[in-house]
Amino acid sequence: MSFRQGLRLRNINSIIPIAAFLSFTCLAAPHDKRTTYTDITLYAYGQNISGLPILYGNADGLAYIGNATTANFTSALSWDIDTSRDVAWNATVVNGTAGGQLYIVNGGSSNVAAGFATANTTLPTNATTSGFSLFGGQVVYIDSDSQFLSQFWATETFDGFWLLTWNSDGAHRDNSVPVTVKMIPPASS
Repeated sequence: MSFRQGLRLRNINSIIPIAAFLSFTCLAAPHDKRTTYTDITLYAYGQNISGLPILYGNADGLAYIGNATTANFTSALSWDIDTSRDVAWNATVVNGTAGGQLYIVNGGSSNVAAGFATANTTLPTNATTSGFSLFGGQVVYIDSDSQFLSQFWATETFDGFWLLTWNSDGAHRDNSVPVTVKMIPPASS
């Protein structure tokens, strides 16, 4: 064997282990980054809404934005959320009973109230309780086309309380402002 042939053989022998390693790493399954958060609070941010919590409407089971300590018609919530988007997000009334699973109505040109579904709830047409996830701490809905949507709006009700709605077409609504819902609390003042 000549010097040149030996050099080629050594190069091939060193390439084979590298090629084998790379072929196995390419076959590795993608890692699913699924996280579950328990006992958290969700907050809304928008015009004149500076990190107010999402609340449970005691009489109607709808989602509100405001300060729970100033009204008897809402209750504070503790959330259990799974970022896999296939599992419903459960909200429990603090010091109380289950509030239910968060739902939105995603369809048509509507601005429909978000709410909480229980076993006895009849959901509105086009309502969904799954598809929610977090994107950098912000609540998003991931539709069937895998698009990240954040169409939460707040419709003014009374005395510093807003109804949390899902504005599926994103059109301007009177007495409403777009809001971002996050699991990040407001900065302390």
